[in-house]
Amino acid sequence: MYKKKTSAQLKQAARGIMIGKYRNAISILLASNLIISTLSLFTTSASNSTLGIIIGLIINFLITLFGTILTVGQCSFYLNVACNQTYQFSDLFTGFKIHPDKTIITQLIIQLLTALPLLPAIGVILYSFQAYNIIVVFLVGCILFILGVGISWWISLRYSQVYYLLLDFPDYSAKELLRMSRELMKGNVGRLLYIQVSFIPLTLVGLLSFGVGLLLVQPYQNMTYTLFYLDLMQSNN
Repeated sequence: MYKKKTSAQLKQAARGIMIGKYRNAISILLASNLIISTLSLFTTSASNSTLGIIIGLIINFLITLFGTILTVGQCSFYLNVACNQTYQFSDLFTGFKIHPDKTIITQLIIQLLTALPLLPAIGVILYSFQAYNIIVVFLVGCILFILGVGISWWISLRYSQVYYLLLDFPDYSAKELLRMSRELMKGNVGRLLYIQVSFIPLTLVGLLSFGVGLLLVQPYQNMTYTLFYLDLMQSNN
């Protein structure tokens, strides 16, 4: 029976695999951030009028979808490195070659599912400004918001494997990819949550170095997530 790897084992393996690969990973990370930052300039140029705000929101939404496709490309790069396959800078744009429509559809569904738990809290907080006992209602809204964030995070973890699955099973529909991610994550949500939390100290150190340290932390983190996916796949064979 296959024994799933621990967080420490995955992170140790990730460090070993990334030796000599950081320059490639950093170049892809910087290129992705540069592309998104450049596109974001169109949002900042929008006027302060109501129409300008609406246009800015639409542009932000489209940029998010575009960034998701680039995320698929980054997943492709890390999968190639982890599986000892040929990897190159152009991996960043793999998402545009492999059914970008499925990437967009899955992203829209995930965003909708993660937004729903926050709606009750938003409604209560907005109502609190008109309520007689504003403090009590506002506090209830804050509690609901915290619960909503927790539920949203749990939902996002359940669907966290979708983009890796898209790369391995490009012929599957968006619905099938979402279902496969749910099945893979059964009993594994806590494992991934623990891995994410374990990177918080390193992320804080990276931020304290004016973001320079994140250039090393993020590739290490992404490779760990990639190995987590491969571990899930191996345990389900």
